[in-house]
Amino acid sequence: MNTLLAEALDAHGGLDRWNALTTVRATIVSGGDMFVIKGMPQDPTPREVTVWLHEQHASVMPFGAPDQKTDFTADRVSIEKVDGRVVAERNEPRKSFTGQGPLHDRDLSEFIR
Repeated sequence: MNTLLAEALDAHGGLDRWNALTTVRATIVSGGDMFVIKGMPQDPTPREVTVWLHEQHASVMPFGAPDQKTDFTADRVSIEKVDGRVVAERNEPRKSFTGQGPLHDRDLSEFIR
């Protein structure tokens, strides 16, 4: 472990504390010209982002509707109802992301993770 990382961990309770934590949450407001250019203007609704600390997994809520959220992992990105029903999903999202032209909701969830 490098010195800077060791100092940062020590300043916040050490490696045992880090390993005991599972997620971090933050409130965000997304927007900007890029979303407008890509055909997905954002509203100023605050969203809660949850990121799992020990795996590639994140979620944004609300997303697209008050009762929807994203679920992002390395192999899959989805938009789901809060009860778990899948609204839309994409497996292997990096392979299918075009990066050009208008965005689809599933593309947008790649940016807001």
